[in-house]
Amino acid sequence: MKKFFAVAVKFILFNAVLAICLLGATGVLRNKEYEGAQDMFAKWKPEHADIVFIGNSHQFCTIDTDLLYSEYGIESFMLSSSAQTVPMSYYAAKEAIELRHPDVICFEVSYCANDFNTVKGMDHCFFDGFPNCKAKYEALNDLIDPEERIYFLLPLGIFHSRWKELTEEDYSGFPVSERGTYRMTNVYVNSEIPVVDEDDLYPVPGEMERYLRMMIDLCEEEDVKLILYAAPFNGQFPGEEGSIEDLKTRERIFNHVGVIAKECGVEYHNLFYELDELGIDNETDWADSQHFNCLGQVKMTRYMMDNGYLGY
Repeated sequence: MKKFFAVAVKFILFNAVLAICLLGATGVLRNKEYEGAQDMFAKWKPEHADIVFIGNSHQFCTIDTDLLYSEYGIESFMLSSSAQTVPMSYYAAKEAIELRHPDVICFEVSYCANDFNTVKGMDHCFFDGFPNCKAKYEALNDLIDPEERIYFLLPLGIFHSRWKELTEEDYSGFPVSERGTYRMTNVYVNSEIPVVDEDDLYPVPGEMERYLRMMIDLCEEEDVKLILYAAPFNGQFPGEEGSIEDLKTRERIFNHVGVIAKECGVEYHNLFYELDELGIDNETDWADSQHFNCLGQVKMTRYMMDNGYLGY
Protein backbone atom coordinates (compact mmCIF):
# COMPACT_ATOMS: atom_id res chain seq x y z
CA MET A 1 0.00 0.00 0.00
CA LYS A 2 2.80 2.41 0.91
CA LYS A 3 4.53 1.62 -2.38
CA PHE A 4 1.35 2.32 -4.34
CA PHE A 5 0.89 5.61 -2.47
CA ALA A 6 4.48 6.65 -3.20
CA VAL A 7 4.08 5.84 -6.92
CA ALA A 8 0.79 7.78 -7.04
CA VAL A 9 2.38 10.83 -5.42
CA LYS A 10 5.32 10.72 -7.86
CA PHE A 11 2.92 10.38 -10.78
CA ILE A 12 0.89 13.39 -9.66
CA LEU A 13 3.98 15.50 -9.01
CA PHE A 14 5.53 14.57 -12.36
CA ASN A 15 2.39 15.53 -14.26
CA ALA A 16 2.01 18.74 -12.28
CA VAL A 17 5.60 19.76 -13.11
CA LEU A 18 5.05 18.75 -16.75
CA ALA A 19 1.88 20.86 -16.96
CA ILE A 20 3.67 23.88 -15.44
CA CYS A 21 6.55 23.49 -17.91
CA LEU A 22 4.18 23.20 -20.87
CA LEU A 23 2.21 26.27 -19.79
CA GLY A 24 5.43 28.22 -19.27
CA ALA A 25 6.80 27.14 -22.64
CA THR A 26 3.54 28.08 -24.36
CA GLY A 27 3.69 31.57 -22.85
CA VAL A 28 7.28 32.10 -23.98
CA LEU A 29 6.81 30.68 -27.47
CA ARG A 30 3.70 32.66 -28.34
CA ASN A 31 4.02 35.48 -30.86
CA LYS A 32 3.94 38.66 -28.78
CA GLU A 33 3.55 41.27 -31.53
CA TYR A 34 -0.12 42.27 -31.12
CA GLU A 35 -1.20 39.80 -28.47
CA GLY A 36 -1.70 40.01 -24.75
CA ALA A 37 -5.04 41.80 -24.29
CA GLN A 38 -6.80 38.62 -23.24
CA ASP A 39 -3.99 37.71 -20.82
CA MET A 40 -4.06 41.16 -19.23
CA PHE A 41 -7.87 41.16 -18.99
CA ALA A 42 -7.70 37.91 -17.00
CA LYS A 43 -5.22 39.56 -14.58
CA TRP A 44 -6.93 42.96 -14.45
CA LYS A 45 -7.75 43.79 -10.83
CA PRO A 46 -11.05 45.71 -10.97
CA GLU A 47 -14.03 43.41 -10.59
CA HIS A 48 -16.19 45.92 -12.46
CA ALA A 49 -15.34 47.96 -15.56
CA ASP A 50 -16.71 51.35 -16.52
CA ILE A 51 -16.01 50.69 -20.21
CA VAL A 52 -14.71 47.72 -22.18
CA PHE A 53 -13.54 48.41 -25.72
CA ILE A 54 -13.87 45.64 -28.31
CA GLY A 55 -12.84 45.50 -31.96
CA ASN A 56 -9.72 45.18 -34.06
CA SER A 57 -6.56 47.23 -34.58
CA HIS A 58 -8.59 50.31 -35.54
CA GLN A 59 -9.94 50.21 -32.00
CA PHE A 60 -6.71 49.70 -30.07
CA CYS A 61 -4.90 52.30 -32.21
CA THR A 62 -7.64 54.88 -31.52
CA ILE A 63 -8.27 54.74 -27.76
CA ASP A 64 -5.77 55.02 -24.89
CA THR A 65 -7.35 53.39 -21.82
CA ASP A 66 -4.49 54.55 -19.59
CA LEU A 67 -5.23 58.16 -20.52
CA LEU A 68 -8.91 57.60 -19.73
CA TYR A 69 -7.89 56.57 -16.23
CA SER A 70 -5.22 59.22 -15.60
CA GLU A 71 -7.19 62.20 -16.96
CA TYR A 72 -10.83 61.19 -16.40
CA GLY A 73 -10.76 58.50 -13.72
CA ILE A 74 -12.43 55.99 -16.03
CA GLU A 75 -11.67 52.31 -15.33
CA SER A 76 -11.65 50.81 -18.81
CA PHE A 77 -10.00 47.97 -20.65
CA MET A 78 -8.97 47.49 -24.29
CA LEU A 79 -10.24 43.98 -25.06
CA SER A 80 -9.32 44.27 -28.74
CA SER A 81 -6.94 42.28 -30.91
CA SER A 82 -5.68 42.35 -34.47
CA ALA A 83 -8.20 41.05 -37.00
CA GLN A 84 -10.91 40.70 -34.33
CA THR A 85 -13.95 40.09 -36.50
CA VAL A 86 -17.56 40.97 -35.67
CA PRO A 87 -18.35 37.41 -34.48
CA MET A 88 -15.22 37.43 -32.32
CA SER A 89 -16.17 40.84 -30.93
CA TYR A 90 -19.61 39.45 -30.06
CA TYR A 91 -17.94 36.81 -27.90
CA ALA A 92 -15.57 39.42 -26.47
CA ALA A 93 -18.69 41.31 -25.38
CA LYS A 94 -20.01 38.11 -23.77
CA GLU A 95 -16.67 37.62 -22.02
CA ALA A 96 -16.60 41.22 -20.78
CA ILE A 97 -20.11 40.91 -19.35
CA GLU A 98 -19.40 37.52 -17.79
CA LEU A 99 -16.15 38.57 -16.10
CA ARG A 100 -16.46 42.34 -15.42
CA HIS A 101 -20.02 43.39 -16.36
CA PRO A 102 -19.11 46.89 -17.61
CA ASP A 103 -21.46 49.86 -17.68
CA VAL A 104 -20.51 50.47 -21.31
CA ILE A 105 -19.23 48.33 -24.17
CA CYS A 106 -17.74 50.38 -27.01
CA PHE A 107 -17.41 48.58 -30.36
CA GLU A 108 -15.41 50.00 -33.29
CA VAL A 109 -17.27 48.83 -36.42
CA SER A 110 -14.63 48.75 -39.18
CA TYR A 111 -14.75 44.95 -39.52
CA CYS A 112 -18.48 45.09 -40.29
CA ALA A 113 -17.23 45.60 -43.85
CA ASN A 114 -15.53 42.16 -43.93
CA ASP A 115 -17.42 38.94 -44.54
CA PHE A 116 -15.62 36.31 -42.47
CA ASN A 117 -15.88 34.84 -38.97
CA THR A 118 -12.14 34.60 -38.23
CA VAL A 119 -8.87 35.42 -39.97
CA LYS A 120 -6.70 32.35 -40.41
CA GLY A 121 -3.38 32.80 -38.64
CA MET A 122 -4.63 35.79 -36.64
CA ASP A 123 -7.32 33.96 -34.67
CA HIS A 124 -4.76 32.93 -32.06
CA CYS A 125 -4.33 36.62 -31.14
CA PHE A 126 -7.88 36.47 -29.82
CA PHE A 127 -8.11 32.95 -28.42
CA ASP A 128 -4.75 32.02 -26.90
CA GLY A 129 -4.97 34.16 -23.77
CA PHE A 130 -8.77 33.89 -23.49
CA PRO A 131 -9.60 33.24 -19.79
CA ASN A 132 -11.48 30.06 -18.99
CA CYS A 133 -15.11 31.09 -19.03
CA LYS A 134 -18.37 30.17 -20.71
CA ALA A 135 -17.85 32.71 -23.50
CA LYS A 136 -14.54 31.12 -24.52
CA TYR A 137 -16.00 27.68 -25.13
CA GLU A 138 -19.06 29.07 -26.86
CA ALA A 139 -16.75 31.03 -29.19
CA LEU A 140 -14.56 28.00 -29.92
CA ASN A 141 -17.57 25.81 -30.67
CA ASP A 142 -19.10 28.45 -32.92
CA LEU A 143 -16.11 29.87 -34.79
CA ILE A 144 -13.43 27.15 -34.93
CA ASP A 145 -13.73 23.93 -36.95
CA PRO A 146 -13.86 20.83 -34.70
CA GLU A 147 -10.59 19.38 -36.05
CA GLU A 148 -8.78 22.67 -35.28
CA ARG A 149 -10.03 23.24 -31.74
CA ILE A 150 -7.29 21.20 -30.10
CA TYR A 151 -4.73 23.78 -31.30
CA PHE A 152 -6.63 26.49 -29.42
CA LEU A 153 -7.08 24.45 -26.26
CA LEU A 154 -3.43 23.24 -26.36
CA PRO A 155 -1.68 25.81 -28.60
CA LEU A 156 1.87 24.58 -27.94
CA GLY A 157 1.50 22.42 -31.06
CA ILE A 158 1.32 25.61 -33.12
CA PHE A 159 4.24 27.40 -31.44
CA HIS A 160 6.69 24.61 -30.62
CA SER A 161 8.93 25.37 -33.63
CA ARG A 162 9.32 29.05 -32.72
CA TRP A 163 12.21 28.50 -30.28
CA LYS A 164 14.74 29.48 -32.97
CA GLU A 165 13.16 32.96 -33.23
CA LEU A 166 13.05 33.84 -29.52
CA THR A 167 14.39 37.20 -28.37
CA GLU A 168 14.67 38.87 -24.97
CA GLU A 169 11.21 40.41 -25.47
CA ASP A 170 9.63 36.95 -25.49
CA TYR A 171 10.58 36.58 -21.82
CA SER A 172 9.37 40.01 -20.75
CA GLY A 173 5.64 39.80 -21.52
CA PHE A 174 3.32 41.51 -23.97
CA PRO A 175 3.59 45.05 -25.37
CA VAL A 176 0.33 46.26 -23.79
CA SER A 177 -0.33 48.06 -20.52
CA GLU A 178 -2.28 46.61 -17.61
CA ARG A 179 -5.41 48.19 -19.15
CA GLY A 180 -4.65 46.78 -22.58
CA THR A 181 -3.37 49.98 -24.16
CA TYR A 182 -1.14 49.46 -27.21
CA ARG A 183 0.84 52.36 -28.64
CA MET A 184 2.65 52.84 -31.94
CA THR A 185 5.31 55.55 -32.05
CA ASN A 186 6.27 55.62 -35.74
CA VAL A 187 5.05 58.46 -37.97
CA TYR A 188 3.46 58.13 -41.40
CA VAL A 189 2.48 61.14 -43.53
CA ASN A 190 -1.10 60.41 -44.59
CA SER A 191 -3.08 61.96 -47.42
CA GLU A 192 -6.57 63.44 -47.27
CA ILE A 193 -9.29 60.85 -46.63
CA PRO A 194 -12.00 60.74 -49.32
CA VAL A 195 -15.50 60.59 -47.81
CA VAL A 196 -18.80 59.52 -49.44
CA ASP A 197 -22.17 61.20 -48.81
CA GLU A 198 -23.87 60.22 -45.56
CA ASP A 199 -26.91 58.82 -47.40
CA ASP A 200 -24.73 56.64 -49.67
CA LEU A 201 -25.33 53.08 -48.43
CA TYR A 202 -24.11 49.55 -49.07
CA PRO A 203 -25.45 46.53 -47.11
CA VAL A 204 -23.51 45.07 -44.20
CA PRO A 205 -22.61 41.46 -45.14
CA GLY A 206 -25.39 39.20 -43.86
CA GLU A 207 -23.50 37.18 -41.24
CA MET A 208 -21.77 40.29 -39.92
CA GLU A 209 -25.12 42.04 -39.54
CA ARG A 210 -26.48 39.00 -37.71
CA TYR A 211 -23.65 39.04 -35.15
CA LEU A 212 -23.93 42.82 -34.78
CA ARG A 213 -27.62 42.47 -33.98
CA MET A 214 -26.79 39.63 -31.57
CA MET A 215 -24.38 42.01 -29.81
CA ILE A 216 -27.07 44.68 -29.63
CA ASP A 217 -29.56 42.18 -28.17
CA LEU A 218 -26.97 40.85 -25.69
CA CYS A 219 -26.18 44.29 -24.30
CA GLU A 220 -29.87 45.17 -24.03
CA GLU A 221 -30.59 41.91 -22.17
CA GLU A 222 -27.66 42.44 -19.78
CA ASP A 223 -28.42 46.14 -19.17
CA VAL A 224 -25.10 47.27 -20.67
CA LYS A 225 -24.96 50.44 -22.75
CA LEU A 226 -23.57 49.66 -26.22
CA ILE A 227 -21.83 52.43 -28.17
CA LEU A 228 -20.81 51.92 -31.79
CA TYR A 229 -18.37 54.11 -33.66
CA ALA A 230 -16.36 54.15 -36.87
CA ALA A 231 -12.75 55.33 -36.53
CA PRO A 232 -11.57 57.14 -39.68
CA PHE A 233 -8.81 55.70 -41.84
CA ASN A 234 -7.50 55.97 -45.37
CA GLY A 235 -7.19 53.36 -48.08
CA GLN A 236 -4.48 50.76 -47.71
CA PHE A 237 -2.70 52.33 -50.69
CA PRO A 238 -3.81 55.99 -50.78
CA GLY A 239 -4.14 57.40 -54.26
CA GLU A 240 -4.54 54.07 -56.02
CA GLU A 241 -7.93 53.77 -57.70
CA GLY A 242 -8.75 50.29 -56.39
CA SER A 243 -7.81 51.24 -52.85
CA ILE A 244 -9.96 54.39 -52.98
CA GLU A 245 -12.99 52.46 -54.26
CA ASP A 246 -12.54 49.82 -51.57
CA LEU A 247 -12.44 52.53 -48.90
CA LYS A 248 -15.60 54.17 -50.27
CA THR A 249 -17.43 50.84 -50.28
CA ARG A 250 -16.45 50.37 -46.64
CA GLU A 251 -17.68 53.85 -45.81
CA ARG A 252 -21.03 53.04 -47.40
CA ILE A 253 -21.24 49.95 -45.18
CA PHE A 254 -20.46 52.09 -42.12
CA ASN A 255 -23.36 54.32 -43.15
CA HIS A 256 -25.58 51.23 -43.22
CA VAL A 257 -24.39 50.38 -39.70
CA GLY A 258 -25.83 53.76 -38.77
CA VAL A 259 -29.21 52.71 -40.17
CA ILE A 260 -29.14 49.53 -38.08
CA ALA A 261 -28.08 51.48 -34.98
CA LYS A 262 -30.92 53.98 -35.42
CA GLU A 263 -33.41 51.16 -35.93
CA CYS A 264 -32.26 49.48 -32.71
CA GLY A 265 -31.91 52.66 -30.68
CA VAL A 266 -28.14 52.30 -30.26
CA GLU A 267 -25.73 55.23 -30.05
CA TYR A 268 -23.46 55.46 -33.12
CA HIS A 269 -20.74 57.92 -34.09
CA ASN A 270 -19.37 57.85 -37.63
CA LEU A 271 -16.17 59.89 -37.25
CA PHE A 272 -15.51 60.00 -40.99
CA TYR A 273 -17.96 62.93 -40.90
CA GLU A 274 -16.11 64.72 -38.09
CA LEU A 275 -12.64 64.82 -39.63
CA ASP A 276 -12.39 68.60 -39.39
CA GLU A 277 -13.40 68.59 -35.72
CA LEU A 278 -11.01 65.78 -34.71
CA GLY A 279 -7.91 67.94 -35.09
CA ILE A 280 -5.88 65.10 -36.59
CA ASP A 281 -2.67 66.25 -38.29
CA ASN A 282 -1.88 64.11 -41.33
CA GLU A 283 1.80 65.02 -40.95
CA THR A 284 2.24 63.71 -37.41
CA ASP A 285 -0.67 61.61 -36.10
CA TRP A 286 -0.66 58.42 -38.20
CA ALA A 287 1.37 55.22 -37.84
CA ASP A 288 0.33 54.10 -41.33
CA SER A 289 -2.47 54.97 -43.73
CA GLN A 290 -5.09 53.21 -41.58
CA HIS A 291 -3.98 53.47 -37.94
CA PHE A 292 -3.24 56.31 -35.55
CA ASN A 293 0.06 56.48 -33.73
CA CYS A 294 0.22 57.44 -30.05
CA LEU A 295 -0.15 61.16 -30.86
CA GLY A 296 -3.34 60.62 -32.85
CA GLN A 297 -4.53 58.12 -30.27
CA VAL A 298 -4.37 60.75 -27.52
CA LYS A 299 -6.29 63.26 -29.65
CA MET A 300 -8.97 60.71 -30.53
CA THR A 301 -9.38 59.58 -26.92
CA ARG A 302 -9.79 63.13 -25.63
CA TYR A 303 -12.13 64.07 -28.47
CA MET A 304 -14.45 61.13 -27.83
CA MET A 305 -14.43 61.66 -24.07
CA ASP A 306 -14.90 65.44 -24.21
CA ASN A 307 -17.84 65.06 -26.61
CA GLY A 308 -19.59 62.46 -24.48
CA TYR A 309 -19.12 59.70 -27.05
CA LEU A 310 -18.03 57.13 -24.46
CA GLY A 311 -21.06 57.37 -22.22
CA TYR A 312 -19.36 59.50 -19.54
